[in-house]
Amino acid sequence: MPDAILEIVELESGEVVLRRTDSSAGSSEPFVAIKFSQEAKELVNGNTAHLGRLMISMGLQMVAKMHKDAMEAAIKESESSSDESLAEEDMPPPNSRLH
Repeated sequence: MPDAILEIVELESGEVVLRRTDSSAGSSEPFVAIKFSQEAKELVNGNTAHLGRLMISMGLQMVAKMHKDAMEAAIKESESSSDESLAEEDMPPPNSRLH
């Protein structure tokens, strides 16, 4: 996906969504939409917009952490495979004698 600026907004319907900033007027489907039931709205005293923003923010943080961990693992794997290939190159061929 090309770089995109994302926003978390509450729609007129009451849904809290994560969408591209260039998707106002409904030009594209939101990445995430959170809809609260009437019972849930009552449980949080009507603070659904704030709660929805927090939920989406935490999800984005988890995705960023997962990507960071995957990148670090790939770098470590790449480094360890490079170290192994260097070590094999430094070793004498099998069945050879050192003088």
